[in-house]
Amino acid sequence: MPLSFSFSPFYSLAQAPANIARGLVQHRLAALLTASFMAVGHAGAAEPQAPAGALWQGELDGRIQVSLTIFPRAGTGGIDGTARYDSMLASAPRQLDGQLTSDGRLSVRERATGQAPVEYPEARDGARFEGTVSSDGLSVSGEWMNTDGTRRQALTLTRKAIYRERTVNVAGARLTERYPETGRPNVDALITSLRTSACGQGEQECRSAIEVMRLDAGNVGLLRTTWRYSGGAHGSLDFVSGTWRRHGPAGAVASAPTAQPVYRRVGLADLLQPGEACLQKLNDELQAALKRQGAAEPARGLLDAQALQESRVPFTLYRGGVVLHYAPYAVGPFAQGAYQVAVPFARLGSCARPVGTGRDKSPEPFEKEST
Repeated sequence: MPLSFSFSPFYSLAQAPANIARGLVQHRLAALLTASFMAVGHAGAAEPQAPAGALWQGELDGRIQVSLTIFPRAGTGGIDGTARYDSMLASAPRQLDGQLTSDGRLSVRERATGQAPVEYPEARDGARFEGTVSSDGLSVSGEWMNTDGTRRQALTLTRKAIYRERTVNVAGARLTERYPETGRPNVDALITSLRTSACGQGEQECRSAIEVMRLDAGNVGLLRTTWRYSGGAHGSLDFVSGTWRRHGPAGAVASAPTAQPVYRRVGLADLLQPGEACLQKLNDELQAALKRQGAAEPARGLLDAQALQESRVPFTLYRGGVVLHYAPYAVGPFAQGAYQVAVPFARLGSCARPVGTGRDKSPEPFEKEST
């Protein structure tokens, strides 16, 4: 399904950073976004930024990962955000709205937008979560339920990251940036590697948002979305992704609690067995999905061997497969917007080379990162 520029709450919030800062001092938001992380230093940032949102993760039935990214709605006690199910709806996040009360009650509901691609028949229109934030602000326990409340499942969400936001003027251009922070030095270093320190030459304004797409015991996946404006009828939108696989340090043993994990970059070619037949199988899946979503020029989304090796199309992982992110103009006119295509590894059969199926759990003791 083509995505409009407003797919993330970042863009509406970014237009009113002062309101966000004021709203975050409210008790009900402080309970959720309590600052237990230290800010990462970055060029152009004079001081640590107040938290602007949070990422929460948990599992339904011990098998379906649920990721909620939520942000305060400026000037109100309401919240907005997105929900991702892994592997259901991997490429089509559900939009959320809800409320966080002063006594720590969190209630969010999926908006029934009707935009779920046809290949995801289990879309949970109107599903909701109601829970209570723990006293330390690090977890939420409650129930996930379907539209009419007849199906209920216990769900505990753990806060995996907070989002910070800053707006600065650099070389005459206005940069608004949102980025996550996990409190884990090695992961936050990966996030910093994708951050933007300034707008491009000739640009009057740019807005950059990094979203955590995968964060578990074995993998880190990030997607940076940047809107740029240099004059004219509209700006431009582009994606940059980063996916890393965690490896234990050489010679690490359980008796070495300070050993740090090593993160190695994963390329698109690492996910596919070599050979023309496997590349063709991937391209068949991409073209079929783009056609279903209505892309005007789906053939432009196909990969040749060099594009595969260079990971020219930004991609992110979910447990069941890979998602490719096509910016506006990539597979059709600007008016059609961006496209995200999920390719399940099961559809690739023996051609797939998944990098890992790490569950969402804390690092092993000998790999725990110092904070």
